[in-house]
Amino acid sequence: MLGKLLKYDYRANGFYFLLIYGVLMGIAVVARLSIVMADARYFAFADSHVLSVMAVGGAVVTYLLACGAVVVLTFLLIAMRFYKNLMGPEGYLSFTLPVSKGSHLASKMISGVSYLLLSYLVLLVSAMVVTVGTDFLGDPFILLFRSALDALRMDHLLIFSLYIIEGFMTTVQIVAVIYLSICIGQLATKHRILGAIGMYLAIYLALGMITMLGSVIFMRLLEGYEGTVFYYGITKSVTILFRSLVAAGSLAGSLLLMKYRLNLE
Repeated sequence: MLGKLLKYDYRANGFYFLLIYGVLMGIAVVARLSIVMADARYFAFADSHVLSVMAVGGAVVTYLLACGAVVVLTFLLIAMRFYKNLMGPEGYLSFTLPVSKGSHLASKMISGVSYLLLSYLVLLVSAMVVTVGTDFLGDPFILLFRSALDALRMDHLLIFSLYIIEGFMTTVQIVAVIYLSICIGQLATKHRILGAIGMYLAIYLALGMITMLGSVIFMRLLEGYEGTVFYYGITKSVTILFRSLVAAGSLAGSLLLMKYRLNLE
């Protein structure tokens, strides 16, 4: 039954995501064409081709704004699907299905996380469309990129793998906290959506404070090991564990609220 739930969740938002991705890729292509046709030295502001430089700058700014819009819309669509399908009028129909609330939550988690990861991939591909083969990826950028990789020890396979796992668990945590915030917001008698937004901000404020405190503690405990494989191995492992616990706690809280305190409109 989980497979059928996933099919409906993917279908519900599939059109909107395809539309968003199509618009982003279209803007990326236009930006790339403007760069190619301008044939300008993008950072040489003394260049006589002022209009070309302005065209390139405008196209790049538009593309960056589109990237930000894709991220925001992805979060909104994930949240809206959860809210409308389980907390709104559709919830009455959803909970008449012979499926446990845990299966509903699992379906929303899988679809939400996969759509968020897909958005990251589309953003990466669009960035490659805009920049590959241009001066944006010239020698200074490559040297800076390599220096950053070396400084973060991402040249080490184990540390690189931990970065990947951390990125995945961060994505899971984001979606799980969104769902928990919506469930807590349902406890309010009025302004439930505002309550969910406020709760989301409060949770991330608390997580930010905990993260900052943890960073200070680890800097003291691992003083003298900064920049080493050992340092990044320990800090990344603890970060992955922390994000996993936050995600698990958020999902457990959401499930408990859905079972015992859910108020459908």
